Amino acid sequence: MIDGTGPGDWCVSTHVEKRGKIERYSRWFLYWGVFLLLILLGACADSVSELATRGPIAITVNYDDQTETIPSTAGNVREFLDENGIPYSPTDLIDPPPFTPLIEETEISIVRVSESVESIERTVPFQRRTVRNESMSADDPPVIIQSGLPGLQEITVRIVYHDLLEFSRQETQVVVVEPAVDEILMIGVGAAPGNIEFDGILSVISGGNAVVMRGSSSYPEPVNTGNDLDYRVFALSPTGSHLLYTRATTDTDQFNSLWVIGTERGDVPRSIEVNNVLWAAWNPERIGELQIAYTTGEYTDTPPGWVANNDLWIGDLPQDRFAEIEPELVVEAYPATYGWWGGNYVWSPAGRYIAYSYADEIGVIDTFSTDPDEQRIRLHTFTEYNTRSDWVWVPPISWSPEGIYLAFGQHAGDDPNTTDFETWVVDASNGVTNRFVEQSGMWSMPSWSPRYSDPLRGDQDSSQIAFLRATNPADSQRSSYTLWLMDRDASNVRQLYPPAGENSRFPRGGIFMAWGPDGRDIAFVYDDALYIIDLDSGEARRITQDDNVVRNPTWAPYGPAAFELLKFGEGAAGAVLQLTELDDFPSE
Repeated sequence: MIDGTGPGDWCVSTHVEKRGKIERYSRWFLYWGVFLLLILLGACADSVSELATRGPIAITVNYDDQTETIPSTAGNVREFLDENGIPYSPTDLIDPPPFTPLIEETEISIVRVSESVESIERTVPFQRRTVRNESMSADDPPVIIQSGLPGLQEITVRIVYHDLLEFSRQETQVVVVEPAVDEILMIGVGAAPGNIEFDGILSVISGGNAVVMRGSSSYPEPVNTGNDLDYRVFALSPTGSHLLYTRATTDTDQFNSLWVIGTERGDVPRSIEVNNVLWAAWNPERIGELQIAYTTGEYTDTPPGWVANNDLWIGDLPQDRFAEIEPELVVEAYPATYGWWGGNYVWSPAGRYIAYSYADEIGVIDTFSTDPDEQRIRLHTFTEYNTRSDWVWVPPISWSPEGIYLAFGQHAGDDPNTTDFETWVVDASNGVTNRFVEQSGMWSMPSWSPRYSDPLRGDQDSSQIAFLRATNPADSQRSSYTLWLMDRDASNVRQLYPPAGENSRFPRGGIFMAWGPDGRDIAFVYDDALYIIDLDSGEARRITQDDNVVRNPTWAPYGPAAFELLKFGEGAAGAVLQLTELDDFPSE
């Protein structure tokens, strides 16, 4: 090399230069670190010096019904108490807390907390229960068939004292020493079994088989549906001409199949060739060319036995019994909370909208819309209920007869584990909600009546809401229920059945009632039998007289078109009133 250095000398020189820079930077950080440390030590020394030179400050302490003001140089509450020998225990309430620094005029209070456990005895009054006997006349005197006896409970109570005064008490254990014995009183219902006449066609599942009654309870006619009904779908068409139902199946990949049969005597059932149906119903506006909607799931061998697809199909029922239905897929799938269970659905009276409910929301589907963004409108959301099991609570829903409002059950509060359930109404045109019934219970099943004329109120377009109310709202899942009625504005709330004081035996969940066409009669299941109550007279009469278990009442005609047909004959079918039902919806 010209300068006399080689590549190795250049590397050594570069390394020495880098090491020099690192050492200079290290010394620079060291100097500044020492400088900052000295500043902090000086500040601490000043603080220590200030504390050391601070004179005593006056501290007031309240304890054991006495108040003292004591000069002290202690740094916090604990030091002050220890310094002055003031006793305290971990259970005492000390305000401010022991770690609080002391300043001039600090006031300390000590509340002595103690507790005791006591056992007390409490008498439990007996309840009076009433049973109805149809073989007894209403004029017969009541008969006591079991005398009532009070019970006895032993209650363990934890009592908390503040400064020796009782502050609170809590029951920690209740032991039933002697259970109360209810008094049972038998009364006559004053109505012997007999024929009951009514409008339209009423159909039920009785003993696992379908029967129809045409305007009278005298001659229930069996319908050839088979005895393998699964109770999931059972509905008369708007005029009562056909019955839509599901049958259980033993196929390994299916849990049911959808069928239809005419209600005329001797009609033959036909399969719609749709399987694994979770919900299906008739379009209430279509009385000529019948139309159905349905949702499906997938079979599974684990509880509950299906996984919902959360889809929605709509199809016309071919008049040719050998032609297959050609349904249209309206909703392919909808993601929802606990969506594996599925939802509830209800056609609107004029047939354009289908209301839906899932575990935490209420909404509508516009079946006329082709825009996916405008097709589904979420109206209301709330906190879902955690059943802690393999089933899901989904709100029951019901349309008002003009197709504007929805009555529905709702889980109340923000905690999924609470057992508070209420009955609400939402205006589907704007999403405005209003609570109608508090503590109605999870199985309230609100059901809006058809329109009727109310001369007493001068209203030609009245409607009412029937619903069940839990007798024990705190445990509404297992509680018994009573049947109630209220006007469409939540006024005039009254119990319909049974009379107050009687045992209540309404079914929990499922379809338990159906409105008559004129809105003045209700068919309902009570104690596994079918009853009809006349709202004008208030009289409830039992329809079925055998021991068969009755389920799923369905009553036709219903819907605007069918009702006009009933009133004015077949010529009115082409001139039924056109409902403007919800032309505009709020966006989500």
